[in-house]
Amino acid sequence: MRRSILGAMLLLLLPNLALAQQLWGPTTPGMTPDDVVQAVDGAYLHESGDRLATGAIEAVRRDGYELAGEAFTQRFFFLNDGLTQVTMSLDNTRDFDAMQGLIDSLSEEMRERYGEATDSEVTTTGLMRQAKVGWVDGRRKIRIFSMTMGEDDALLNVNYQAYFAD
Repeated sequence: MRRSILGAMLLLLLPNLALAQQLWGPTTPGMTPDDVVQAVDGAYLHESGDRLATGAIEAVRRDGYELAGEAFTQRFFFLNDGLTQVTMSLDNTRDFDAMQGLIDSLSEEMRERYGEATDSEVTTTGLMRQAKVGWVDGRRKIRIFSMTMGEDDALLNVNYQAYFAD
């Protein structure tokens, strides 16, 4: 009887263990904003953050994160006070064509960590140009995304999202 109770308890914990996989750095999905501020050096609560299409709200930010020799602002997004996405936004933007070298460098770093990309594409629709490269690693999705409209500088984000597909 004792074994079956222990076994049942372990089965109940398995989904939580799967969700506890690292999202980015010292963070895991479901952490609260306060948990993230405590876990990430230099992170601070950010009250007027952006909102994603998913409804997730940026509540924590960290400035000056370096990736591939470039400065990024880290933005931590929460849904129902649980961490669901970490986005790194490039601080020093440039035109779309010049951005391609950085995308290649970042992609190489990601390939070394996560293997071959699950998808990669560059598209042009009218004035809009986009580049996307993505990976799935266990219960997280990693994506490099760049976009521009016309002659404007391109934005570049590296996203780590909690991923719950089959």
